[in-house]
Amino acid sequence: MRKTLLLAVILLAGTIVSGQTTKTSVSGIIKDSTGQKPLQYATVELFSAGNPGTALRSVYTNDKGKFVFNAVDTGNYILAFSHTGFAEKKQNITVTQGSPVDINDISLSPASVTLQGATVVAKKPLVEQMDDKIVFNVENDPATKTETAIDILRKTPFVSVDGNDNISVNGQTNFKVLLNGRETAMFAQNVKEALKGFPGALITKIEVITTPSAKYDAEGVGGVINIITKKKVVGYNGSVNTYYSSNGWRNVNTNFSAKFGKVGITMYYGAGGSHNIKGTSRMETVPFVTAPFDKRVLLGNRVNGNFWNFGNAEVSWEVDTLNTFSFYGNVSGGNNKNKLHQTITIEYPGVPDSTSVYDLESRNEYPTASFGADYIKKFKNNKEKEFSVRFNGEFGNSNTFLNSLMDNQVALDRYVINNSEAKNRQYTLQSDFIQPLPKNQKIEAGMKAIMRKASSDFESLIKSYSNEDYKQNLDNTDQFRYDQNVYSAYGTYAFKIKKTTFRLGMRMEHTEVDGDFISSSTKVKQSYTNLLPNIQATTKFNNALTMVISYSDRLQRPFIQNLNPFKNNNDALFISFGNPNLDPQIIHSLSVQTRLNKGGTFAGITFTGSYSNNMIAQYSAFNPATGVTSTTSGNIGKELAISANGNVSTKINKDWNVFINGNIRYNKVENKMLSSQKNSGFSGNANLNTSYTLKKKFTASGYAGFYRNPVSFQTRYPLNIWYGINAGYKLFKEKVTVSVGANNFFQKDRTYKLVTTDPVFQYTSQSTFPFRGLAFSLSWNFGKLTENVSKKKGVNNDDLINNGNGGN
Repeated sequence: MRKTLLLAVILLAGTIVSGQTTKTSVSGIIKDSTGQKPLQYATVELFSAGNPGTALRSVYTNDKGKFVFNAVDTGNYILAFSHTGFAEKKQNITVTQGSPVDINDISLSPASVTLQGATVVAKKPLVEQMDDKIVFNVENDPATKTETAIDILRKTPFVSVDGNDNISVNGQTNFKVLLNGRETAMFAQNVKEALKGFPGALITKIEVITTPSAKYDAEGVGGVINIITKKKVVGYNGSVNTYYSSNGWRNVNTNFSAKFGKVGITMYYGAGGSHNIKGTSRMETVPFVTAPFDKRVLLGNRVNGNFWNFGNAEVSWEVDTLNTFSFYGNVSGGNNKNKLHQTITIEYPGVPDSTSVYDLESRNEYPTASFGADYIKKFKNNKEKEFSVRFNGEFGNSNTFLNSLMDNQVALDRYVINNSEAKNRQYTLQSDFIQPLPKNQKIEAGMKAIMRKASSDFESLIKSYSNEDYKQNLDNTDQFRYDQNVYSAYGTYAFKIKKTTFRLGMRMEHTEVDGDFISSSTKVKQSYTNLLPNIQATTKFNNALTMVISYSDRLQRPFIQNLNPFKNNNDALFISFGNPNLDPQIIHSLSVQTRLNKGGTFAGITFTGSYSNNMIAQYSAFNPATGVTSTTSGNIGKELAISANGNVSTKINKDWNVFINGNIRYNKVENKMLSSQKNSGFSGNANLNTSYTLKKKFTASGYAGFYRNPVSFQTRYPLNIWYGINAGYKLFKEKVTVSVGANNFFQKDRTYKLVTTDPVFQYTSQSTFPFRGLAFSLSWNFGKLTENVSKKKGVNNDDLINNGNGGN
């Protein structure tokens, strides 16, 4: 069932008076019929009766709801009246020589039927399907006005969000999040925190592309989430939003948009984090072979805190209806702080146990800033034809500072300081061209260059006594420089045969890598070219039923976090480090997707098979001679996976929306270096979300779900369950929205347990953290602009395995 858009029509004829001049004026006043108040910024378009497809002129109403067209020639015309939240209305008028036309009040009001002389624009359904994407019309769900982007994604088809706010798309954790079609720094590093602070009131719709075309970088199989904010009109608006949870999380954000004439400005800033989140942790290592110990257990308390912020500013200049320039910049990042106090108990064969105290303070910093510019040109003879040039520069740091003390009972004490300061500079230049052809054909082509310059200076200091000076540990001190340049070109050809649209694409990417460990005089050089086919066939059997079959090759390049050889060895028997010799991972994927969209109900199911023979996998190894457990990454994985992803969204009635999505996945993984080390099993997730509008100003909603990660060849993951309820109420002429919620109220704390099993050892990690929470949020909307001003698409880099995916 559909929710009807606001609509109204009253047709009133203009008074025609004879005069002496050949040109005259057309004027009138537009009102909201529910209160007979003038409608500011309503759009009025003037069409020739002989060519109703192209507007001759357009104007906006002033603060009194009045519009005026000056110097109008004699003839027959059509006036079109529209405003956000109201249906369009059209009226025929006749202009005679020298006679001003004064249109009596035009009222736009709610209506459930089509009235004579009026054009009714039906409200969009919650979910729409297109050849290459699914669109969730966020603005049509009233509950989203008091929610954040992470809450809205729980309802979005083919997107799953678990209880820890980890995201997967079509069952995969490799994906990209875009804002208005472009990559932003706010989603590039800590996507979970950014989405948790991004207000749903800003979002118009979310596009999900589960099979990206060759236009997109050869990123993983999951796809693309494109968050679309409000479109452009004139005037200004903004909002201030706050959120607080009893388990320690809070955020605040604000936004402002304005457009006057040909220039538009948008600004957004959000900040938040947590403080003194207390929990416990337990880590246990048990060797299965002869080793220096029989069991090693770390048990203690943990205190976490973090801060994040993100913001962007953008100026858009519409030179004319065909040419647009945009300039933008953004900042993001923050820090994480952790304090760990643990007791280490080691059981030895045949001798008494030993006990040590281990204290660790860590701080991670990840500030990022970027700027860019776009030029987009449309063509007068065909508005679908487009040429664009985009540039983006991004500057980020990733710094780690570790300070630990191990107070040993049977050995010397161990004081360790490990500091790593990493920089990443990235410059992107991109050009795209779209050429529509007759008979539902289209060609797209483009080129792109990404220049990345990364560096890491890491130093390790160590001492055994509190009163002595630290000494440099040369084995873990070096300078790392890493340049990666990616040059790519793509082409796609789309055509239609009867009910089936075919999309054939090919992308070529050439990568040059030059790495240098300066202190140790060690170099890493790589040069490789990948040809990546992309094929899709979409058959629309009728207006309700669609089937999509696609095949693609995708690749994932390692980022500096995976490559940095810096060792975290504050715990001498449990160390981790990166691998500078990693190669890109290639994934082959075949999928069949069926969608049903009828009335107010959307249902879809996707069957996907994927295979990778050089998977980048994190693995742990135990040295029986020293008792050291080492964790790093390598191209040692081989994975075959089959999955089914289903989604249903429906309107029970005009006030009640229900969303259900789920995924079941079977994967088989194997260590290519050790064929006996393999694993297989089922994983998956399910989400239920519902919202109900009790009155126009009051909305109630609830959600529940579960999630289990896919198995790896060493590790199995626990089942994760979550649930919550929320209520929102609008005050002060719907300018202020207050909402409260209760999350996971049956369980105060949650224990998360991972078990890693290897032929020679087993490692168990267990963390307990606050789970139950009461949340409060407040949102204030101001101004008279109902939509945003940005038209640009921006630059989008989505080829890195750890650059912005939301699964971890």
